[in-house]
Amino acid sequence: MVIQVCPALMDWIVFLVQFAALYGAGERGLSTLQCAWLGGINQVTYMATSLAVGAVLSRRNAKGLLLASTAGGSLVGVACIAVHAFAPLMVLLGLFGVCLATFFNSFQTFMRGETAPGGLALTVGRYTLAWSGGSAVGFLSSGSFYRLGVVPLSLLTLVVGAVIFAALMRHRSRDEGAVSADEHVESAVVGARAVDARYVMVAWCIILTAMFVQRPVQSLFPAVCARLQIAPFWPGLVLALHMLVQAFWGYRVAGFGSWRYRRTPLVLMHTGGALVLSLAWLRPSFAVTALALTAAGFYTGFAYFMAVYYASNSGRRSFNVGVNECLVGLGSFAGLFVCQWWMKRLGSDEVMYLVCAVALMVSLLVQLLLGSRPRRALSAEPAAAPPLPESAG
Repeated sequence: MVIQVCPALMDWIVFLVQFAALYGAGERGLSTLQCAWLGGINQVTYMATSLAVGAVLSRRNAKGLLLASTAGGSLVGVACIAVHAFAPLMVLLGLFGVCLATFFNSFQTFMRGETAPGGLALTVGRYTLAWSGGSAVGFLSSGSFYRLGVVPLSLLTLVVGAVIFAALMRHRSRDEGAVSADEHVESAVVGARAVDARYVMVAWCIILTAMFVQRPVQSLFPAVCARLQIAPFWPGLVLALHMLVQAFWGYRVAGFGSWRYRRTPLVLMHTGGALVLSLAWLRPSFAVTALALTAAGFYTGFAYFMAVYYASNSGRRSFNVGVNECLVGLGSFAGLFVCQWWMKRLGSDEVMYLVCAVALMVSLLVQLLLGSRPRRALSAEPAAAPPLPESAG
């Protein structure tokens, strides 16, 4: 689907702007607390805006909101790159969060409306591939071109925004009367359990945890590298590799129908994520940290696919996704400040990875409880309809 280029390009803008703002903050000598505020303020506004937008979104208004947020996000992003003073940059990053929340909530409603019944998993897999790949390009290009100055980064942001706007304008939408994935519940596939509405709550827990873990790394790792006088290309490359692994694995998980609505994959992926992050804490060298963060992309790719899929396949989809995106902001904000507090208290940058590993294991326990069904309920259930085969796409 051609429109999947839009979240890829918007995330390119997001991480290009974010890396430039936060690496620059570390380079100018701002404290860890100030860097955490800069990394967290747009998550606060993202959180509030997501709840509001998720309550009013529909197939009818999604495209208009997409166009408005694309234009606004591009212009505000340029301002974030150009402004260096702490207080004005805080305000601009907050406005940036409003535009991003509107864009990503609207796009998910839009993509469901453009997806025929039965195609949700593949669409969500492509969405995960797209936005994660766009993030990787954003990290890499920002780290590579940061030294060229404000003007090249600003021009790049405007050009990318214009491409998104043009792609949305040229897209011919499906008939509003046609049944889409926004109204259809995707049936179970071979080897999978039946759709379970309680996994919407599991989705919310998954995405809260994924952002709690990922946002401190994305926001504080570049600033730490800047203070250690590591060239901006290297942290940008590490974060790009992390997002590329996330993109690949998030897309591949779309073909693993037997993993859906099951607890074993939750255990495997969360435990694996905790182990590699613990390695970064135990062996605090740049090389080991780079390998650990790259490997953590397998956990985040799984997490983001499952969170979006579960929220998009039950009940009020736009509301569920609005809560998802709100928790993106809450998880980001909480992760930044919890990690920053422990880093300051213990005087160690590496403790950030231990905090994230512990958060993964605590979250896993909560998810297992949310996804558990009492034995009585299981024995009382009628036999499920035979599952449908699924193509790998």
